[in-house]
Amino acid sequence: MKRLIITFVAVTLTGCASYKQTLTNAQGQSITCEASGHAGIVTGQYLKEGFDKCVSEAENKGYKPADTVAK
Repeated sequence: MKRLIITFVAVTLTGCASYKQTLTNAQGQSITCEASGHAGIVTGQYLKEGFDKCVSEAENKGYKPADTVAK
């Protein structure tokens, strides 16, 4: 039983996170926001926050997700 609990905790606290978004402006310039790595619960949150900040800053500069611009 102890081994099962240790395995469950290890699997829950470790993992992989990967985020990627390409944004394009009206002039056709693009920015790619990307964050990836081995992540536990806390580290995964920091990766996501950094990624979200990159996307937000690009959108504030007039960039939009690339698939939105193409339509």
